[in-house]
Amino acid sequence: MSDIATGVRTPHLLKHLPTFSPVAIKLMALVADENVSFKEVAKLFSLDPVLAGQVLRLANSGLYGRHAPVQSVLHAVAILGLKNISRIAIMAALSYGIPRHTSPWMRNWWRHSVAAALIADHVGVETLDVDFGYTGGLLHAIGQLPLFQHAPKEYSELVDAAHAGGLDLMQCERERFGADHAELAGLIVAQWGVPRSLQQAVSECHIPDASEPLTAAVWAGCWYAESMGFGRCGCLPAIGDTISEHMPRPLDKYLLDVLAVDVNSIEHSFI
Repeated sequence: MSDIATGVRTPHLLKHLPTFSPVAIKLMALVADENVSFKEVAKLFSLDPVLAGQVLRLANSGLYGRHAPVQSVLHAVAILGLKNISRIAIMAALSYGIPRHTSPWMRNWWRHSVAAALIADHVGVETLDVDFGYTGGLLHAIGQLPLFQHAPKEYSELVDAAHAGGLDLMQCERERFGADHAELAGLIVAQWGVPRSLQQAVSECHIPDASEPLTAAVWAGCWYAESMGFGRCGCLPAIGDTISEHMPRPLDKYLLDVLAVDVNSIEHSFI
């Protein structure tokens, strides 16, 4: 009998997590500190040529209306601001570490994560003091990666079967692998040293009506992303027949109109 059928212990699953940029991971923890200086961030960015290139490319793009070229990472960081820098770091940490970008499941996972990030950021803008909605949304499904890496065909089939049968995906994961993706996500981001509020948000992202604003924003991001066809993370079946009671506040028309465009733009920038 395979270890997939009998259950696999969590430490073994985490060994299948892709290797992410250590600089990008450090940046995630660093920019979470509101008192961090531009010099500290620029110094860390400069240690990774790929990240430094992303920052310079964005700073020199038409988005910021620069007439003179931006040539230093420090200058680029000052222009972009810590919010944008934080997003570049977490995007890079994920995109450069994820293999099999062309597999259907992996592309759906990426689009779900990006859509959830954009929506969580939008939903939490009035209640969150720092820019964690976007980061939490982007990281909330990261626990699916070691499951997929461990058994690509079997896990993608498990997700499809749970979705088709209206089953609780995380319960199916626990029965098949010995751990669910929310549990794994919490362990992963804890290892990365991100703030506890982010750890809680990603590990409890499938719990509706959460009292913590960040957790609630990430749940809404996941809920809307899945309900609008951006991948499958398993939050909709968990709600079942009480969906009207737990539905997040409606999204405004502008976000709905630009969401697909923004997801496509981000996906093509990093994949």
